[in-house]
Parts: sequence; structure tokens; C-alpha cells
Amino acid sequence: MARATDKTAVIRENLSDAGLNDKEVAECLKLIEQKRFDMLDRVLTEHRRSLLDSVHKYNSRIDCLDFLTYTLKKNGGI
Repeated sequence: MARATDKTAVIRENLSDAGLNDKEVAECLKLIEQKRFDMLDRVLTEHRRSLLDSVHKYNSRIDCLDFLTYTLKKNGGI
């Protein structure tokens, strides 16, 4: 765990925990250093959108399994 006094380490750890790879983390840190917060916001928003797309994809798969399980139980199996 990063020390709270080392802001860069805390940010690096947070970005990594959010699923950004090493290259993306380095890009974000560079944007912070350059005070290009508008571009940083775009990068983070795009990553968030990608994560949310994954959630929706897997939620749809779970719904399909739930429906199949429900149908099988209702009809006494196949």
C-alpha cells in the first residue's frame, strides 16, 4: 500500500486498482504533471466507459443464465 504522504504513489496505486495498465498509468501521471486535467478527464472517462461496457456485457450473460435456470426449474428440467 502506498504511503498517504506520497501523492504520486497513491495516485499510481488508485489508477492501477481501477484497472489501468502500466502504460496508461504513466500517461495519466504525465498528464497530471503537465496539469492537463482536461485530457486526463478524457482518458479516465474513456476507461470508465470501457469498464461499464464490460459490466453490461456480463450482466446480460448473467440474465441469460438466470432465465435458463428459471425455465428449467419451472419445467422440471429438460
